[in-house]
Amino acid sequence: MAKTIENLSLLPTSSEAANHDAANGDSKSNTGTSDKLQLDEACKVPMGKVIVSLNRRYEDLKAAAHKAPKLSSPATGAGDPMPKDETSDLDKACNELKYLIDEFKKLQVYETNLSDPLVTIEKNVDDILGDLNANPDNVEWETTKDNLKVLRSNMTKVKAQLPLLHQTSSSTEARRLLATTSREEASKLPSPYQADGIFEKGSFFKEFQHRYETLGIREKLCLLCFAIFPENAEVSERLLRFWWEGERLRLTSESDTKTVNEILDEFVEPGFIQPVYKRSGSKGSCYKMHPIVRCLIVRLAKQANFFYYDSKGYPNMEFFKSKKICLVKSEGPSWWSKDVLAFKKAREQAQQGNDKKQAEAGTMTEEKKKQDQELEEQERQEVFFTKNARAFTKACKQAQQWKAKKQAEADIMTKEKKKQNQKLEEQERKEMEKTRGKLETKRIIYLENLQTLFNVSKQFPELPEELFSKMKNIKVLYLGRWERTAERHMEVEDVDFLKGLKNMNKLRFFSLHGISGIKKLPDSIGMLQNLRILDLKACHTLEELPKEVGLLKMLSYLDLSECYLLDWIPTDLSKLSKLKVLKGFVISSNSPCTLTHLTTLSELEKLSISIHNVKFSIKEEESIKYFSEFKSLTKLKIAWGAGGTKKSLDKAIHPEDKNKTSEASKLGPTAKVLEKYLKLPFLGSSKSVPEKGNVAVVATTAKAGQDKNGDNAKKQKSGAVVQSNVHANNKDQGGRSPKPVLQSELKLEKLDIRCYPDKEPPKWLVPKTLTRLKRLYFRGGEVSHIPVANRHEKWNVEILRLKYLINIKMDWKQVQKQFPELKLLEKVNCPQITFCPCDASGVWEVKQAGTKIRMDAQPS
Repeated sequence: MAKTIENLSLLPTSSEAANHDAANGDSKSNTGTSDKLQLDEACKVPMGKVIVSLNRRYEDLKAAAHKAPKLSSPATGAGDPMPKDETSDLDKACNELKYLIDEFKKLQVYETNLSDPLVTIEKNVDDILGDLNANPDNVEWETTKDNLKVLRSNMTKVKAQLPLLHQTSSSTEARRLLATTSREEASKLPSPYQADGIFEKGSFFKEFQHRYETLGIREKLCLLCFAIFPENAEVSERLLRFWWEGERLRLTSESDTKTVNEILDEFVEPGFIQPVYKRSGSKGSCYKMHPIVRCLIVRLAKQANFFYYDSKGYPNMEFFKSKKICLVKSEGPSWWSKDVLAFKKAREQAQQGNDKKQAEAGTMTEEKKKQDQELEEQERQEVFFTKNARAFTKACKQAQQWKAKKQAEADIMTKEKKKQNQKLEEQERKEMEKTRGKLETKRIIYLENLQTLFNVSKQFPELPEELFSKMKNIKVLYLGRWERTAERHMEVEDVDFLKGLKNMNKLRFFSLHGISGIKKLPDSIGMLQNLRILDLKACHTLEELPKEVGLLKMLSYLDLSECYLLDWIPTDLSKLSKLKVLKGFVISSNSPCTLTHLTTLSELEKLSISIHNVKFSIKEEESIKYFSEFKSLTKLKIAWGAGGTKKSLDKAIHPEDKNKTSEASKLGPTAKVLEKYLKLPFLGSSKSVPEKGNVAVVATTAKAGQDKNGDNAKKQKSGAVVQSNVHANNKDQGGRSPKPVLQSELKLEKLDIRCYPDKEPPKWLVPKTLTRLKRLYFRGGEVSHIPVANRHEKWNVEILRLKYLINIKMDWKQVQKQFPELKLLEKVNCPQITFCPCDASGVWEVKQAGTKIRMDAQPS
C-alpha cells in the first residue's frame, strides 16, 4: 500500500501535464474549452490527479498504437511492418487502460458525492462531543439523544451508497442494507401500464405489433375484448361467442364462415392467449391472457377507444370516453348516480364560494377590529389630555358622535354586503342549474349512443330507471356474472329499472347471469324485437317467465339452466320460430308448456330438460315420440330434479316416521359423493354397492345366446333386473311378448342423461334408434346397464362419459366390444366398471398421433 502511495506521488501534477502538452506541440490543442474545464474541475479532488495522468498516458499510447504499423522492426529488416500479434496486444492494452480510466471516473464521482455527507457526519460528531464535554456532570441527554438519532440517520444514508466492492458479502449488515435498498428500488419501479416507452424499444413489442397487424379488423376487435378482464382471468368460450355475436364481430356470410373456436385458435398460435387445460390434461373451454400481453392489449384498446382504462390498466366507469363502458366496484357516487353529473362541478363551486365568503368575512372582521381599536385609542387620549370638564364632555360627545357615525356606516356596508352576497348566491345557483342541465343533456346523449355495457366487478348492478331507459342504441347489455365460479354474489333489490328495456330495440345480447332477487322478468322484455341471446342462467330466485317472451321473434338462444325455482313457462315459448338452443326447460305439473308445444320449433338444435313431474317418463318405447317430432334436434340433455321421481312423490305422500332413519341418511359413501358433486338432488340407492342378485350384466358371454326360445330369461326377484340384450326374445311373467322397439330413428348426436331414477334404461336407448349418436353421457342415478337390442348391435359412440354410477357393472373388454368406435372414456366414481386403462383423472383416450392405443389393449 505504501509503494502505491509513493507511485501516485511520482505521477505528474496537472501543471506538469500542461507543460508536457506544450512540448508535444499543438496536435492536441483542438480538444476544446469544455474538455479543459472538465479537467480543471476533476483536479479539484485528489482522485482527479490520477485520472488526468492516466488519461494523458492513454492518449500517448493510443497515438503510438496508431503509428505502429508504419514503423520498422530491427528483427524483420527495414520497411517491414510490426507483426500483427504485437499490434493487437497494443490495442488490447489501450482498451484496458481506457476501462481503468472510466472506472476511476466513477470513483471520482463517488468521492465527490460523499464529500458533503462526510463533512455533515463530522459536524454531527463534533456537536455530540461538545454536549458531552461542556458539562460532564449535568449532560442534557434529551438533546444528545436527538443528535445521536440524526447521526445514525446520516450514517445509514452514507452506508447505503457504499459500492458493493467494498462491502463484505458475508456481512449481515451488508445484506440487510442491500435488501432494504432493493425493496425501495422495487417500489419505485414504474407500472408497465404507466411507463411510456418501456416496451417500444424492445424486440418483443415489434414482433407483437407485427403479429397484431396481420389480423383483420374484426379479429383485432375480438382480441381487444380480453383487455377488460383482470390479469390471468379465465374467460369462457361461451361468453366470447355471445359477446361477438351481440356486437356482430363475427360474420356468418358465405365469404367468411369462421367459427369462434377457429378465431380463438388463431389467437393461440401467435401467443396472444393461452388455453386453460383441465386436470386430465385435455383442453378446456376457457382462455386466459399473459399479463405482459394484456398490458400491450390495453394500450392498443386505449388507442382504439375500446372501453376506457385508468393509469393502472383497470377498466373504468368514466362517461364520455368511449361508446363502451364497464360497471366496476366503486365507493361513493358515480356517473350513474341521479345527480352525479353536476356533483363534481357543484362541489368545486361550493368549495370556491365558501372560501370566498370566509375570506370576505375575515377581511370585514379585521377592518372592524381596526376601527374599534382606533376609536378606543382616540377616546383614551382625549380623556387623558382633557383637563377641564367642559372640554372632556365635549370631547366625549364628539367621540360618541363619531363612533355612531362609523357604526351607521358599517351597518350600511354590512347590509349592502349581504345584498351583494345574496345576489352572488342566486347567480351561482342559476349557473349551477344551467350547468346541471347541460351535463344532464350531455349524459343523455352519451347514453343514447352507448353500444356496450359490461359488468366487470359490480356486485349490485341496479341502475337508475331514468338512465337505464336512455340506452336506445345499445347492442350488448351484460349485467350478470362473467366468472365461471359463483364467488361474487350478485343481487338486485328492485327490478323496476328493467322496465327501461322497452326502449332498447337494437339490443342483441342481454345477460342476467347469476343475479339473485329477480322473481319474474318485466313485461317490457317482449319489446326487444332484435334480441338474439337471452342469458338467465343461475338466476336462482326466478320463478316464472312472462308470456311476452313469445314476442322475441329473433331469439335464437335462451338459457334457463340452474334456475332451480323456475316452475312456470308459458306456452308462448312455442312461438319462437328462430330458437336454436333452449337450456333449462322445465317439465312441471304447474307449467303449461310441454314438449309437445316445443315441437313447433323447427330450428331447435339443442334442448336441455329439467324434469320436476313424477308423471313424466321416458322409460317406455312410446316416449320416443317426445323427441322424434323435433326436426333439427341433435343435442339432448335430460336431468331429473326434486319432485321428478316416484321416490320423492311417495316421500311427500307418506312422510317417514321421525324415529326412522331418513333415506338421505342411508346413502352410502359413493351416493354421498353424488349428492355432493351434482347440483341437482341425487336420489340414489341406499347401498353403495348393489347386491349380487340385483346387478344387470351386459351380455358378452356365450350364455346370452344358448337358449333362443327364451328359457334363459330369469324372473325378477326383489327388484332384480333382467339382462337387457335379449329384449326381442324374452317374455314377461304373463307370457306376453313385449312391444317391439319403435323403428323411428332420432337424429341425436349427443345425449346427456343425469340422475335417471329407474334401474331399467329407456327402451328406445339402443343403437338401432340412435345411429348418429357420437357422444353419450350418464351422470348419477339408478341405471343398471347400458342397453343393446341384441348382441350383434354395436354403438357408434366415440365419447362415453360415465360418472357417479354405482349400479352399472362391466369391465374393459365389455366396453370395447359394445363401443368399438370409442375414442374417449371418462369414468368417475363408478366402482363396478373395472379394468379400464384410465389415468388418475379417470380418462382414457386414443392418442391423436404416433402410437395409437389398440382397441383390444389390456389395462396395464
